Amino acid sequence: MSYTIQIWAKPADWPWPTTKAEADAQYERAEAGPKVPLNPKYAAWAQAVEQRFPGFWDIYLGDPEITDPTFGVGINTRFPDWGPPFDDGWEQAARLGLNLYDPQSGVHYLANGDAPEEPDLQMRHALRARQAGDDAKAWAEYRRGAARGNSHALYALGRALRFGTMGQRRHFDLAAALQLMGAHDAETRKDAQAFYERFPDKAKVRVQALMARLKAAPGETLLQIVDEERKAVDDAVARSEQLALCSRKRIEAADALEPAAAQGHEVAAFLQALETVIGWEQPNYENARSWCQRAADWDHEPAKRLLAVMFERGWGGPADAQQAAKWSAAAQAQRQRAQQKKQAQEASESPSGLSLAPMAAASSAPGTAAPLVWTGNPLRDLPGWYAREGDPHAAFHLGTSDEHGRYGGPVNLAQARAWYAQAAEAGHADATYNLGTFIESGKGGPKDALVAKALFMLANTRGTTMQVADLRLEPQEQGPVRALVMALREPGRLRAVLQERGLAPNLSAPGGTAAKAVGAAAAAGLSAGEWGRGDGAQPSPATARPPQPQTSRSQAPRPSRSRTGQTHRSDEGDEDDAYEDSRYGRSTSAFAWHLGHAALGIGVANGALLMAFFKPGASFRMGMLVLGLIAALGAWRTARDFDWSPLARAVVAALAAIPLLGMGVCLGLLFKALRERG
Repeated sequence: MSYTIQIWAKPADWPWPTTKAEADAQYERAEAGPKVPLNPKYAAWAQAVEQRFPGFWDIYLGDPEITDPTFGVGINTRFPDWGPPFDDGWEQAARLGLNLYDPQSGVHYLANGDAPEEPDLQMRHALRARQAGDDAKAWAEYRRGAARGNSHALYALGRALRFGTMGQRRHFDLAAALQLMGAHDAETRKDAQAFYERFPDKAKVRVQALMARLKAAPGETLLQIVDEERKAVDDAVARSEQLALCSRKRIEAADALEPAAAQGHEVAAFLQALETVIGWEQPNYENARSWCQRAADWDHEPAKRLLAVMFERGWGGPADAQQAAKWSAAAQAQRQRAQQKKQAQEASESPSGLSLAPMAAASSAPGTAAPLVWTGNPLRDLPGWYAREGDPHAAFHLGTSDEHGRYGGPVNLAQARAWYAQAAEAGHADATYNLGTFIESGKGGPKDALVAKALFMLANTRGTTMQVADLRLEPQEQGPVRALVMALREPGRLRAVLQERGLAPNLSAPGGTAAKAVGAAAAAGLSAGEWGRGDGAQPSPATARPPQPQTSRSQAPRPSRSRTGQTHRSDEGDEDDAYEDSRYGRSTSAFAWHLGHAALGIGVANGALLMAFFKPGASFRMGMLVLGLIAALGAWRTARDFDWSPLARAVVAALAAIPLLGMGVCLGLLFKALRERG
């Protein structure tokens, strides 16, 4: 017994059959029509499949005078493995634009890969590949079908890009467009339309425009558009990460993250969670948890670990120990699967199963920051988590916090130096500049004038917002400094160079030992993630640290960001405090006094002394003048915290110097500072 396939060439003016009844009618019409010469493509196809699988096919081409348009070809079903030859023969016929009709099973395969009333053979290949766990093959099969306009393949591509299956990254615009194009029955049309209706109006316009482009693109061009759209989002995220290291372009880089995250890019959503905390004047922890939740739902393993910490600590919402344990376990399971997959791949690529991959380097890199302690303030603890993951912006944020004692922590210059070194090694421009100032002055460790000059030059080329003054390089210094610049700019080499020159931060300096002790004591209270690098053991209720109370800042999903650019000068009075006060937001848990606030207090005392102990004489007037100048300095310094322009700062400083009027000015500035920083 043989399994018969009959083939016929549909005339160009005949419509495509959409049901089996239409296919049967067209087949009968072709068989009853005039006899024409055999389709030459069919003859070439028959010869090719017989050569590829000899013994399976029974080819009855006869002589070239055969004029039966429905001439049959048989395949021997006595072989138990006749399926692959049949599948291959159909695929080759579909590529040639031939229509296959199987009268025994009543299946009619169109040249574009569709089959009326059932999925076509190409989709069966993809489904079998998915069931076998071969996502790469399944994706390739669907792409081949989509290039021929197969509706099942188009819909499957859309579903994969919607849910991130088959090893593909999400792209919601493409997913909606492809699902709408490929919807082929009532169920798929309902699903595609429901997904499309969830888009805002502006996004619907984008989807419609994208769908028009895809419909007008023939064959491989459609796949090129799909690939280009996906690559554009990946490139935007990569460019944003690189651009953010140039401090002058920090806001521009941050603005590119949210559109990519809205398309379903899990890495962009994960980074956006940090951006909504340290990149906003008013940190929004609810928004941060929302983006982290999305990234975790999109199967980003670091986001799952961070979300577990958020639920445990109550960042951005109520604490939930069950959710914390759930996401911690999910992250651990995903990490184990990734490790097993990597080990299996290494074993398959190595002789006799012996892995030839290089051993991982030790985790104790030179200049590694000391263990981070929980402060109870998410504005420090949340960036601390990211910094431990290697994020340079979070490390820079912690460097400024430790340098100036913000967000509930003491001043720790050695630790600040370590954070700046970590961020500078990753390419952060302003961290490179700040590290140069530390090494130039000896803050937090030894000093070295040549390395400091090299860091200033490197920061300038990286795009720091700080003004790099004339370095005054001596002729004999030019060669060594240039050599240092080349060494420091090598990826992953900066901290090693500092270690070699004895410039690594002295973390055992006064205060460092105490900080380590506190860190060790707090380690028992860390979540199961242990900053994401522990063994993943589940925390016990007895040892789990209770979440810190948190006051909700805003219920709005999108706080407004301060877009005020700030020019940083090298004036001595301004360099004492980093510019992150305006860029990265104010402290939310503790009020930090500095010289400007103390000077404002002296200004208030100046007015009080004048009213209470006024005496004529040059000595008293000289004392009032000195106190007035101190009040003016305090007004100038404190007004900087409010992002006032130099002209406004000069005016308020002049007013503060006037004894009686200055008392009111100083009181007003003190009240404003307490309200905004307290």
